[in-house]
Order: sequence, then C-alpha cells, then structure tokens
Amino acid sequence: MARAVEVLLKRADVDASGCAHLIEELAKQEHIELQRAHGHIEPRGRFKGHSPHPLLEKRPRSILYVDESGQSHPKTKAPHFFAVGAVAVPEEEVDNYCVAANEIKLEFFQRTDITFHEPAMRQHIGPYYFSGDLQRQAEFDRAIERLISQTDFTVFGVGIRKRAFQRDFVETGIDPYLPTDAYAVAIIMLLERYLNFLAFSPSKRLGRVSLESQGPKEDAYHQLEYARTFLDGSQWVPDAAFRNWLEPGLRFTVKQGSSPAELADMFARTLFEWIRRACRGNPERWRALSKKVYCRGDGMMGKFGVKVFPDADIRDRIEAHRAQYCGSRKRVN
Repeated sequence: MARAVEVLLKRADVDASGCAHLIEELAKQEHIELQRAHGHIEPRGRFKGHSPHPLLEKRPRSILYVDESGQSHPKTKAPHFFAVGAVAVPEEEVDNYCVAANEIKLEFFQRTDITFHEPAMRQHIGPYYFSGDLQRQAEFDRAIERLISQTDFTVFGVGIRKRAFQRDFVETGIDPYLPTDAYAVAIIMLLERYLNFLAFSPSKRLGRVSLESQGPKEDAYHQLEYARTFLDGSQWVPDAAFRNWLEPGLRFTVKQGSSPAELADMFARTLFEWIRRACRGNPERWRALSKKVYCRGDGMMGKFGVKVFPDADIRDRIEAHRAQYCGSRKRVN
C-alpha cells in the first residue's frame, strides 16, 4: 500500500516529499502485516544489479518468450480466464531448440516451415491428425515430450481469473496499485518472477522479453505498459531493479517456423486449461512443463514461476502444486 500511495501521487504529478513520513510508516506497517501472513519477507532492494547502465556490461542474454491464451478483455464472451505463458531460454540455446524442433517436423511433416500450435496439437486436428493413425499421433506426442524434457528452458506463467479479478479488485478499487487491465496485471506479475530468476541465477544474464505481435496498436500498448513498469516499478519490485535486469524495450515476433515461442504457446494453453478446471487435474503436458517451472527456496512471495490471481478460494490447490514442484529445492539455472 505504501508503494501504491507513492506511485499514485507521482502519476498525479503531486509532490510527495511532504508525505514521506506517512509513506515510511505505511511501509513499516505493511511489512509487519505481510510478515505475519507469509513469514520472512525479503527486502525490496534484494534485486541489486551491477551498474546503472547494464547494456555496457555486455552480459549474455536470457530471452523470455511470451504467449497468451484466452481473451484479456473483461466483456468478451470467451471463457472468464486469461493466461500468459513464458519460457526463459539462454540465447545460446535458441538454435539448439530450433534444430531439435526441425528434426521432429521433418520426421512427421517432411517440412520445417510448420509452427507447433496448441490446442490443435493436443486435440490431434489439422496437420496433427495424421489421417487418424493413432500410433502416429502417440509417436508425435512422445516426440514433443522429449523436446520439452531435453530443451534447456525455465517456465513462467500467470493466470487471471477475470470474473473474480473484476469483482474483487477492479470494481472495489481495493488495491489502487494494480492496473485494471488483466493483460497488464499478468505481464507485471510475470516480469516480477522472471526478474527474481535473473537476479538469483548463478549465470548473471540480461533479460530480453519477446512477445507475439498482435498488430501495431496492440504492440504499442504493450510497449507502453512495459515502459511504465520500468519507470514506476511494482508493489514488490523497485523500478531500478527492472532497469538493471531487463532490456528497456519489448521485442515482437510472429509465429513462423521453429522458435522457443512454440514452448510458450504450449504452456500458455496448458495453464489456461488448468485454471479453467479450477486448478484441478493435469491437462496435457502439465506435469512435463511443471517440472521446468522456476522455483527458489520455498517458492513463496514471487519465488515460484506460476501465479494464479485472484486465488483466495483455491489457494490450497495452488500451494499443493507449488509444493509438488518446488518444496525446499532450488530451481535456478
């Protein structure tokens, strides 16, 4: 709340210097309440970078490929869920993935210009029907499982339960810091977890975020929200941390041929199916992809790569999934 007040004053172009003491007291009280609920809370300054100008360090890149499933607009007739899935791939591993994916495409389709896409893969429709040959379908599924298992990547994802988000947060205004747009909320929560991964990985990389292009206007909107995060930070991560660990602009691509974006597409759809089932069961490839989810320590407070929001009524299922794939072990690369 303290950070929310500070940012709201800044956005309103109000001098916050006279409120400094009040903001400091709010921050202390907020920390006490959070510690009661979640135990030890790491300080906002935990994401320290190396220099004020990260590009000068010429750090190797980690590329975060992001895709989505569902519609983010609250009034759409589509299901009341929206998911953003992402995979972080070391830049030197991108070509290795493309080679492996192309081998599968040559084996099953005799061409490499096809792009893996859900849910057609899971439902075995279109090019994945294989003339109804069940054995060939099963062989293809096993090939994809091997591709997931053998590729070096880390999974992140955010699922928004739009009806609960609209009712409990947007309409009540209970959290003035949260954006009212489901897409913006999902991206901020995703970036928080990706930044946690970057800051605590032994290999100190600079993050590059790549989104599927949705058109010039939509891309500009996403670029604007990303820039706001760079300037204002989030409730849990200071603005300087985003600037230290991420490139200052988004990259946009289109689905064409082989790319790790195909893995992001698979997880976005799998996460969407999971939250649509109220976080019960195991959709296709859920277990295989969950083994790749980022986890640090106990996985609490942004240290686990998957976030479902809001989750008050299903938190036990969320925690069970986190405990199964995280627990006390570290998952940093």
